[in-house]
Amino acid sequence: MTVSELIKILQKMPPDAQVLHLWDGELRTAIEHVWLTRDGQVGTADFEEYCYIRASWPADATLKAGQSYWMTPSAPKPGDEQ
Repeated sequence: MTVSELIKILQKMPPDAQVLHLWDGELRTAIEHVWLTRDGQVGTADFEEYCYIRASWPADATLKAGQSYWMTPSAPKPGDEQ
């Protein structure tokens, strides 16, 4: 599916509906982050999810020597501005 195909589908849905991942047979985790990967795909994830494949990291992720994973940001704490 391309981004334009996804947009067309989402435009037909209620704009306030929560978007979740189907994982292990159930809608278990929310989509909280969307990014363009290093290899040109679009990635989605919940808060504090690990990604071990560098090609799937955000295109703008900073790489450190010996870094074996990238992790999505944490949920904002109450009172934090987004």
